Amino acid sequence: MKALNKRIGAVLSSSVRSILFISVALISVNVAFAQPSNDNPCNATPLTAGTLCTYTAGTNVGSTNTAGVPAPGCASYVGQDVWFSVVVPAGGALNFDSNTGSMTDGGMAIYSGACTSLTLLACNDDSSPNGLMPYIALTGQIPGTTLYIRFWDYGGGTGTFSICVVAPPP
Repeated sequence: MKALNKRIGAVLSSSVRSILFISVALISVNVAFAQPSNDNPCNATPLTAGTLCTYTAGTNVGSTNTAGVPAPGCASYVGQDVWFSVVVPAGGALNFDSNTGSMTDGGMAIYSGACTSLTLLACNDDSSPNGLMPYIALTGQIPGTTLYIRFWDYGGGTGTFSICVVAPPP
């Protein structure tokens, strides 16, 4: 009887370890592929246009393609985008810059309109002084309107990056 109890204990212990291992693995997979909160334009992360470039950290890890928005047409866009927004300042001009993280070749597009009906204004791939990252300068925008920034990795990869928006002096 003692041997039987020992064997049952060993089997239960092995089963508990297996269940624990599977649970941890499933939680890790869920965390690794969690969708970012700014995966669509209506949940865009707001940025503030400053007089100097103050970078905000971003990631497109776990993001998906945004349906119903005109394709940007640059930087080999294939999806996995994230969104930011900014309100156009009084001067109507904005400079959008980005910097590398684990992502070293990004793409960026600027859109106007409502988050559910966007119009492409500009797209860029490699104009930033920060490596193969995008930079866009816009002028003549209507003060007080919201612009939407779509960001992705060239050719569909994922990673971290940073972005800033500067309102140049008039």
